[in-house]
Amino acid sequence: MSIFSNLFSQEIKLSDKLDKIGYFDLIDDTVKKELVKKKIDFEYANDENEYIGKEWLILPNDYYISSVNNLKEYENGSSTSDFRAFEVWGSSLFQGEFPDYLKSAKVVFEKNGLKLEWRDEIFDENTTERIHHRITVNEKEYIIYSGPVSRDLLGKVMGDYLNTFKDILNDAIQRQGSNLRIVLLTQPEHVEFVLLSPDKLVEFKKIIGKTKNKLEE
Repeated sequence: MSIFSNLFSQEIKLSDKLDKIGYFDLIDDTVKKELVKKKIDFEYANDENEYIGKEWLILPNDYYISSVNNLKEYENGSSTSDFRAFEVWGSSLFQGEFPDYLKSAKVVFEKNGLKLEWRDEIFDENTTERIHHRITVNEKEYIIYSGPVSRDLLGKVMGDYLNTFKDILNDAIQRQGSNLRIVLLTQPEHVEFVLLSPDKLVEFKKIIGKTKNKLEE
């Protein structure tokens, strides 16, 4: 095999595939951008965890990238390091942290030219096993969840909360006339909410198809 064919046969790094579609274009700090890419490639090839293995696209949060590399945190109330993705833990959404995740989403929204405001969160716990949770986002009221909650139903409730949160954000985007969309990207322990344009989403799905992640639109 010639040196030229060997060069062309080398695998393109996962982070470079993302860079090629403009995924990192909103990161102004070039040093932080390169460290985010480096971490992504490291985790994709990391086979030390026998429970999850390698070939995961793991999106590092800003706290990790900044603290490990002695960089200044954004300190903007969001976990995002790239202004497209932010982490969400389903168990936390119905345990008092729904507004915190809205704060995280707001940072991503505003970086992408979108408005996100909220008020009047109401959490009615009629009994210990039933809740009614609603909130007003961008002047429209949404029912987050209304129904039973028990130990046996926790998995379903967490799934319902994640999907409702995604739907609320996408409705808020659509009502502003934008074609951006939030999709869900699984991580080994949580879910990333990722904001993408239609053209980036097409290419992003192709990249995810070669990983262990699952993507839900």
